[in-house]
Amino acid sequence: MTFKSGKIDLTNQTAIVTGASGGIGRATAIALAREGANVVASDLTSVDETVLLIKENAGNAIGVKCDVTKKEDIQNMVRLAVETFGDISILVTAAGVCERTGSDDISELEWNFVQNVNLKGTFLCCQAVYPKMKENGYGKIVTVGSIAGKVGGVISGPHYVASKGGVHAMVKWFAQDGAPHNVYINAVAPGPVRTNMTEDWPYRDEMSPLKRLGEPEDIAESVLFLSSQASNWITGITLDVNGGMLMS
Repeated sequence: MTFKSGKIDLTNQTAIVTGASGGIGRATAIALAREGANVVASDLTSVDETVLLIKENAGNAIGVKCDVTKKEDIQNMVRLAVETFGDISILVTAAGVCERTGSDDISELEWNFVQNVNLKGTFLCCQAVYPKMKENGYGKIVTVGSIAGKVGGVISGPHYVASKGGVHAMVKWFAQDGAPHNVYINAVAPGPVRTNMTEDWPYRDEMSPLKRLGEPEDIAESVLFLSSQASNWITGITLDVNGGMLMS
């Protein structure tokens, strides 16, 4: 079967979005629902506001608490998604942490924490939905990487850089393995984005040629594109979404 690219229409598709309590995750959940997807919004903290915003705009969503470092939490999230909406068509892994500690001061505990959330958590989520997508003959997975994983960091520490670089590399493996089954996996690599996580960080508008920081919606619309049938000849890429800070 050939899947030609077409206009965005996610009607009757089910999307899981991790890290959906705010920032990029929330904006992505809202964008996917706007285009017709049934959204399973998950996070360690409450996603009630995200679900409410979706429903206020006539969208369909449920929330679930999920620690992406725990396989049993992820399995429960996937089970709930299937029981509520049916098969899963889309996964967006937006859950993540960012630390700025320099190499001399990073403890093993902090190193492991960052890798467990950003890299292991992304893998476990992909692992949980991937067999079903292959069985169904279709699926879209979008992971949230970072410009830091490409350029070695802007302000973030080496453990964050390593975790996001790992995400970018892992995307290529899944993309090659999933291609015969029409399972697409890509990443987005945001530059500095204005979220609660970065509000105290010394980012400046003039750091990018477009002279502004990114907003969560800037990333969400790119994720939407990669999650939809508009990108049916794109797999295995890390899309730069950074206002021109990195041009490749």
